[in-house]
Amino acid sequence: MKVKICGITRAEDVMVCEENNADLIGFINIKRSQRFVELNKINELTSKLKIKDKSVLVIEPDNLKEAELILEKTDINIVQFHSLSSDHINSLKELESINKELKIIKAVGIPERINELKKIEIEDFARVCDSLLFDYENHGKSGGTGKQIPLKLVFEAARIAKNVNDDIELFLAGGLNLKQLENEGNFIAEIFDFIDVNSGVEDQPGFKNEQKIRSIIQFSKKLNF
Repeated sequence: MKVKICGITRAEDVMVCEENNADLIGFINIKRSQRFVELNKINELTSKLKIKDKSVLVIEPDNLKEAELILEKTDINIVQFHSLSSDHINSLKELESINKELKIIKAVGIPERINELKKIEIEDFARVCDSLLFDYENHGKSGGTGKQIPLKLVFEAARIAKNVNDDIELFLAGGLNLKQLENEGNFIAEIFDFIDVNSGVEDQPGFKNEQKIRSIIQFSKKLNF
C-alpha cells in the first residue's frame, strides 16, 4: 500500500520523506491548518525533491477563480481540494490556463453516518476526480482533526465511489498511525490505494518524527495486495 505523508513544513522533513520512499508528500496551503505554509515557501520546499512529482498541494479555495490563481503560482501537478463543488472541479479541468497533466484529489469528509446527500456527494466527485480522500468531517470541514473514521463508514464510502468509477484512486486519512495499521492494515489495504498520514508521524504539529515516518512506510509496503 502506498503512503502520502502530509503536513510538511520543514526542509529536513522533505528529505526524510523522500529518503524513506514516501510515495507522495503533501504541503498544506490552508490558513485554518496548524501546518499552513505560504505558497512561496512550498515552492522552496518542493525544490528540494529529486522527484518533483511526489508533491501534493493541499488547498481550500473559496471559488474557481481563486483556485486558478493559486495553481498559477506553483508547478505542482497533484492538487488536493478541500473545497469546490464537483461542477467547479469539472470546469477547472477545462480551463486553458490549467496544466492538462493536473491530477485532482478531492477530500470528502465522512460524518457519523452516510445519508443520501453524502452518497450523492461521493458519487458526483468520483465521476470528475482522479482520486478521493476520505477524512473525518467536523462542522462541515474535512481534515486536520486527527480523528479516525470507523472502518465500517469508510468501506461504505469506498463502495459508493467504486460503483460509479471503478478506476477511482482511494486515499484514507483521519488520524492514522502505526498502531491502527498493525490492527487494521490488512482490511484497509484491500480497499484503499493510499494511506494519508499527518499527525500520526509527528512530535508536534508540523514537526515530523523520522523514526515514525520510516516505521509506517516500511509497515505499509508489506500490506500490498
